[in-house]
Amino acid sequence: MKYLKYIALAGLLGCTSSCIDDLLNRPATTEVSSDLFWTSTDDALSSTYGVYNALRTLYATDYYYDGHGEFQNTRGKSVGNISSWGPGTPGSGFSSMWNNAYRVINRANYTIFYVEQMIEAEQNASVKASLEAINAENYFLRALAYFRLVQNWGDVPYYRHVLSGNDEACSLTRTPIATIIPELITDLQNASEKLPVSYGDKYGRATQVAALAFKAKIELYYACWHKNGWPELEGFEPSSSVAQTYYAAAASDFSKVINDYGLTILGDGNPGTYEKPNYGELFQYYNENCPEIIFSITYGGPSLSQGESLLRDFGTRTTGNAQCWIMPTVRLVNRYQSTITGDFCDELVLSKDATLPNGARNRASYENRDWRMKSTIMWDGESYKKISTDGLTMGDEYVWMFGERNEANGYINNDASNQTGYIYRKWIRQEAGWERTDGPQDFYLMRLADVYLMYAEAVNETTGPTDECIALLNKIRSRGNLPALTSDKYATPEAFFNAIEQERIVELATEGMRPFDIRRWRKTHEIWGEANSDGLTLYDTNGSRIRDEFKNASELNFQKSYIYQIPESERNRNPNLTQNTPWR
Repeated sequence: MKYLKYIALAGLLGCTSSCIDDLLNRPATTEVSSDLFWTSTDDALSSTYGVYNALRTLYATDYYYDGHGEFQNTRGKSVGNISSWGPGTPGSGFSSMWNNAYRVINRANYTIFYVEQMIEAEQNASVKASLEAINAENYFLRALAYFRLVQNWGDVPYYRHVLSGNDEACSLTRTPIATIIPELITDLQNASEKLPVSYGDKYGRATQVAALAFKAKIELYYACWHKNGWPELEGFEPSSSVAQTYYAAAASDFSKVINDYGLTILGDGNPGTYEKPNYGELFQYYNENCPEIIFSITYGGPSLSQGESLLRDFGTRTTGNAQCWIMPTVRLVNRYQSTITGDFCDELVLSKDATLPNGARNRASYENRDWRMKSTIMWDGESYKKISTDGLTMGDEYVWMFGERNEANGYINNDASNQTGYIYRKWIRQEAGWERTDGPQDFYLMRLADVYLMYAEAVNETTGPTDECIALLNKIRSRGNLPALTSDKYATPEAFFNAIEQERIVELATEGMRPFDIRRWRKTHEIWGEANSDGLTLYDTNGSRIRDEFKNASELNFQKSYIYQIPESERNRNPNLTQNTPWR
């Protein structure tokens, strides 16, 4: 039972759409008298569902972030020219991401304020405990919103109370992340002590294990910033000793997530079959509550105005008249390793010749590769079923063939521009019942495979490779039907880090993780070269140029890839907001 999916999240109070369009998009606080509303746990839950709804808006299209990496092509966008766009739905930018995060924070602060009053007045111990658990959800949700702000902008306005009005909102200054991060960690620790391990069959709400997992993730990121530096964030002073402290804390918390809750990845490493790999099954709505999934933003439908747009963004005209906003690149395909050797295959040769040995248009070139590729990407000759425009009818099987769009001849119609030669299979549902923007599929913000990889990274930074961590990577690789890593080949921290990065690339493709990894590991120059150089050129499978990336780019443009611009609209309203150094 999807608990949050079938709640009317429009709600009351902080849950309403009646918001003051001021600097931080505060909810109105006077629409319903507190004497009439804040009287029961149901009232507290109603307001909390409004916070979940705001979080859903904030994280809804996280997969667009992957367009800031090297493995995903986003229509109409350009890697290396980050000033022209920001991730999110097409056309969105910095201001919407900023405002969406503060909408979560303000709704959470509002709910926490009133629920704390209820807790103080409550005499029944059981009811008090329920209210404390509800409040812990709000602390959790607020921490996720602040973490997203810090990831994007570094120092940001930080407050834990209901703003008194526009005057206060427009007087806020940026708080250093050295102050924010420890408070988020404390909030998540406290939340984990109040939240339940589960809600039975009522899925979609924050749990104890989710709080611990995100606490550990924040610790890991803070460790990375201290190890690798963040020179674009003015005033931030990296410290190797602080880095080691937080790597150790992250490893400890991730270990609890892995060992204390009975979680398993789907299939426990069993690959399934080539035609139906377990990895692909993970991204179908009927498995979204399996033990691998730690926290998601939830969706429901049809006709509840609570559906997702995954089909629209990943699918084609053949699947529900979708728009295919994003596509994989040949660079991603080249990262899928051989199921025979366990190592990388030779890079594909880009050519129209479908008979060319190791050619990108030759189906034989894709044999014996990591089965997760079969679940993620479609290349020439792969197929899926047609879905009617209204989403209600399944049709015949259609074949993907780059350059062919005629459904009458049995081909998938992808009329998107800047095609790469590939389309995604991952997230494409193959059942009828929902139109392209009204789907039921939850989007995963934390799953156990990611925890395995982050744990291995934290341990690698503190003690180097361990047999335990190599075994965890092998469990993930096993569902790609890949040979196991051996401890002798990955005996150094450098070699094992490369193995971790490899698994993060293929395991988490389309889940919005890659650009944040690039930034916290400071790999932009490593990937695209030095300033004022040729950068990289992206080609399609025919060998035709799609775009140049960081070509003749200045060092300033590289710096902008590491930190976002504080929205100028917000700075115009609040002159106390300083601008990040690369954007001045």
